[in-house]
Amino acid sequence: MKLEKEFSKFFEAIKISSETNALRKKREVLEDDIKSKLPGILKDAGINITKSEIRMIDQGSYKYKTTIKDSVVDRDVAVMFPLDITENDDPRKIKKHLRESINIPSRTVSIKEPCVRATYYEDGEEWLHIDLPVYAKEGDKVYLARGKETSSEFFWEDADPDGLNEYLCDKIKENDQLRRVICFIKKWRNEKYSSSRDHEVPPSIGLTLLACECFSAKSTDEGDDDLLALQETMQSILNQFFVTVDEDDEIVSASLSCYLPVVPYSDVFKKMKDSSSSYMVTFYKRLAKAVDNLTNAVNLESAHDAGEYVRKVLGDEFEVPEKEAVVTAAQNRREHSFGE
Repeated sequence: MKLEKEFSKFFEAIKISSETNALRKKREVLEDDIKSKLPGILKDAGINITKSEIRMIDQGSYKYKTTIKDSVVDRDVAVMFPLDITENDDPRKIKKHLRESINIPSRTVSIKEPCVRATYYEDGEEWLHIDLPVYAKEGDKVYLARGKETSSEFFWEDADPDGLNEYLCDKIKENDQLRRVICFIKKWRNEKYSSSRDHEVPPSIGLTLLACECFSAKSTDEGDDDLLALQETMQSILNQFFVTVDEDDEIVSASLSCYLPVVPYSDVFKKMKDSSSSYMVTFYKRLAKAVDNLTNAVNLESAHDAGEYVRKVLGDEFEVPEKEAVVTAAQNRREHSFGE
């Protein structure tokens, strides 16, 4: 087992165990605005729901306790209420009603393809956004509102947010090493995609699902071996790619699919692949480089040198052990000659 203390210290430095008071207050006020104002706005549009029928569903990394520190806090809270989607077949209108219920000067509210986003700024810099996917409940069926505000493509998509939460919580809740590995992989993603466009970046849900599917638990009698677990898990994810090369052995295409374990069973990497074929090639190359560095770290005897390779993957916050003193055979003989 190598770099145990360094990985433990690194995890403590990057993890977020729970909401800060500032985030919790923002979320609670936002949720109260939705429950207080949305029923009246919907009633004016001919849709009757009560405050008690609005259900807020915690989603994403805060739900699974895999949140890591970042420059912008990303929170996911779904909004679900009864709705006849035959009579209300345009989900864009429903999203506009939700936006109206929360659109106040202290928030910047926008309609994204899968959600309504409330963004908060401080001194001109974004520090928090809360994504609000909108779900219609019709009998035993649940549908997600899809479509940007002005897009000609919009529809209600079959969904199961509770099923997805249950699936991931069951995978992660009793597995501390898996939770740490997910956080390490997300930290690697943030390091390598610090200034990229949305669909160029591997989605968090995709990395989380892949880590759950490809996780390789590693431990010794002394405890968990996070370095080896991370290396083998990322190697297994890399192995999921389908790659083609040209006659010069240069990568010309790379593809990876990962499907939701619940309806609609969609490929979470579809938007990334549809946006540009180069995005998946970049993803593959960056992941392969990370695996190479982690493999070097696993194989090296020197903890210092191994730490240097891990830092290339996880960033400068990872603490590298001091360089070990090199003792030559001649020095060793002199030290144990007892003056002879």
